Amino acid sequence: MKRVIIYSSDFSLCYSLLVYLQNHYKIVATTDLDFINSFSLKNDFDAVFIDRELDSDLIKICEKIKSKDSDIPIFLTYVFNKKASILESKVKNYVDEIFYKPFDLNEISSKLTKLLGQTAYYE
Repeated sequence: MKRVIIYSSDFSLCYSLLVYLQNHYKIVATTDLDFINSFSLKNDFDAVFIDRELDSDLIKICEKIKSKDSDIPIFLTYVFNKKASILESKVKNYVDEIFYKPFDLNEISSKLTKLLGQTAYYE
C-alpha cells in the first residue's frame, strides 16, 4: 500500500483527508511543519500533500523534498491570491499538482491515484 504524508496547520483538513484516503493509502497526517522538515521522506513516503499559504519558506521545503527524492509527488493546496501568483512560477518547479481552495476531494484522489500508478479511483 502506498504511503502518503499530509501536512496542514488545520487539524480538520488533516482529519478529513485522512478519513477520505485511509482505505487506499497508508496515511500520516500532521499539523507540525517541523515534522516535514526533519523527517527523511526518501523511501518512507510515496507522496507528500502540503496545505499551506504559498511563501518563500514553502518553496524551500518543496525544493528540499525534491532534492532528496525527485520522484516523490508533491501536492499543494492554498487560497489563490495576488501574492501567490508572484511565487507560483517558482514553486511549480518542485510540485506536481496545485489545488486551489476550495478544492474537490475527488479530483485530488484521482490525481494522487494517477501519479502513484494505482488503478483504484474514488467515486
